[in-house]
Amino acid sequence: MGKSFSFPLRGELLTLGVCVALSVTLLVLPSGTRILVADRLGVVLTSPYWRLRGFGQDVLRTRDDNAWLKKRVAEMELLATTGERMQRDAGRLAGPALDPGYEGDLVPCRVVVRQRARFATMIKVHSLIPVDWRPWQPVISSAGYLGRLRSVINEREAWVELITAPDFALGVEIERTGLLGVLRPRGDRFVLDMVGRDEDVQAGDRVITSGIAEIREGDADPGGVALTPRGFPVGTIVETSSPSDKLFKQIVVDPAASFNFNETVFVVTPLATGPVSGAGGLR
Repeated sequence: MGKSFSFPLRGELLTLGVCVALSVTLLVLPSGTRILVADRLGVVLTSPYWRLRGFGQDVLRTRDDNAWLKKRVAEMELLATTGERMQRDAGRLAGPALDPGYEGDLVPCRVVVRQRARFATMIKVHSLIPVDWRPWQPVISSAGYLGRLRSVINEREAWVELITAPDFALGVEIERTGLLGVLRPRGDRFVLDMVGRDEDVQAGDRVITSGIAEIREGDADPGGVALTPRGFPVGTIVETSSPSDKLFKQIVVDPAASFNFNETVFVVTPLATGPVSGAGGLR
């Protein structure tokens, strides 16, 4: 603790007496016996000291090694966290590619409101740039199709209806065969309707958006023309059967996108024909 240690005089005298007695005893012993006794005394008196000293050095060296390893582990964890964050950020800004023939763009938006439910039906999105939102514009994630724009709040915010909504219907295509059908939510799963009982459909077939025009109710979709381009991933067929008493197959689809956790989504918009002030060329 920083205080000087002074050995008591009585202890010093006792130690001196023991050393003198040992020295005299060794001197009076025969030569061979003297060497053997001196060796034994050295083992008994000095061996614990050297062992204790070696143990202390090992402890100090181990402590230094542990400190160095902890520092290296912290540095590697920081690098790994940085890499994961960069990879996650890059993934959020990488949506599915548009078909070469589609003259449109993907507007990244942040999800600011979501329903706390296993099968949410609406989310609210926010764009960093002003956008001329149009109802029925498709909304996708990096994994696949999510839903469509339903109501506009302002030039930066809008509500999106997810395909988990009870009355949602989406025209889709089985990529392998080109068969067309209609995807609908049914309770806690998705089914593919309007596919003939004898058609070639297999589990594992990939389902994509068909890009075929769909008629929708309301005045928000003039002309009844669908704005969803062909080719966005929708899901994968996981179950199919052909009941003998029905005209169409019973097909269950596992969706490609997640509906209860999304941070960044993309609104598919047509490219502007002319410059739009403050909108970055988007309509």
